[in-house]
Amino acid sequence: MRRRDLLILIAVAVAVAIGGTYVAWRVMRRAVRQTTAAIFKPKEEVLDLGVLVTRVRDLNRLETASMRVMQVSTITQSYQLVPNSVGGDQLTFLAVGDMIAGVDLARLKREDVWREPDGAVVIRLPPAQVLVTRVDNRESRVMSRKTGVLRRADVNLESRARQHAEQAIRNEAVNKGILNLANENAQKRIADLVHTLGAQKVRFVEGGAAAGPR
Repeated sequence: MRRRDLLILIAVAVAVAIGGTYVAWRVMRRAVRQTTAAIFKPKEEVLDLGVLVTRVRDLNRLETASMRVMQVSTITQSYQLVPNSVGGDQLTFLAVGDMIAGVDLARLKREDVWREPDGAVVIRLPPAQVLVTRVDNRESRVMSRKTGVLRRADVNLESRARQHAEQAIRNEAVNKGILNLANENAQKRIADLVHTLGAQKVRFVEGGAAAGPR
């Protein structure tokens, strides 16, 4: 091969290499530009708050916390001038029961849900409440009964003790924080639902103060 032909061949190879590099650079540049635009392009979302309220209300009475409670109470019937050993009637009752608390979402109104400028959905949930109080008759029992020697036992005293026990179980569970637990669990459940509907951030309002985003 003559020297002139060799130089021509080398020049053609260099031109092809430069051209290929330029094409590859253009392709890569376009790909980078498209990827960057996709990453930094603002994401628009349309969330119908009316639909959101409807979906949340469809959950109806949402049970979110339960608690088992044991409570011992004593009911005494007595006369002011007569000793209990003569005319009194006393019953000690062990009550075992279950408390279920949650949120009645049917009370949620359209004005209880709104959007903040940062895009967060803000929800004012109805307060948690006791939904079910149940005395376990298999576990509950009379622990002791004392009746005066001149007194006939009151046949209705045990039923009244059971009625008192139901309220006492309710009070005990509330004192142990079942309503706070029910409220926290309700917020988690509702936040999960709202996220599936497209909201990125959810905040809850309690008594005029906003809870943290979820």
